[in-house]
Amino acid sequence: MLNIVQKRTLLKFFFISYALIYTSCTFAQTRREVDPKQAIQLIKEFYIAYNTAWSSDVSPKILDQKLDSLQMKYCAVTLIVELKGSADHDILINDQYTDVKHLRTLSVSKDTHKLNSYIVSYIAPTTDASDKLIEERVVIHLTVMKGARGIVINSIDCP
Repeated sequence: MLNIVQKRTLLKFFFISYALIYTSCTFAQTRREVDPKQAIQLIKEFYIAYNTAWSSDVSPKILDQKLDSLQMKYCAVTLIVELKGSADHDILINDQYTDVKHLRTLSVSKDTHKLNSYIVSYIAPTTDASDKLIEERVVIHLTVMKGARGIVINSIDCP
């Protein structure tokens, strides 16, 4: 028969063991590799929709609503919070959206050096210092994760 001190010690042991196992399982889930085909498909869907929204001829209020909706659908909550903190800079596109015509240049590839990392690139029409129309390649490094809502964009690695 166990006395009260032994019962408490045993209960603490089980509680701590459970907490450690739960924490390690949760950490393992977040570090698990996301299926590259699914991730690439999601990233392409997002960047097509996001750039299409940016290039649409709508009021700033409607544009903000569209962008917010896309961010809620495709981005992790922690990234959404980060995006709201930088209102003057859109790190998702490095402040360079492309038009619908140039979306055909969109490419997404797996970054083999980091877990769940991908490289997005596309051509964006812009102007140079003399106001001459030029095309510039935009390159964005990002990570994805699988969460409760499925695969989402987790972070943007700004240069």
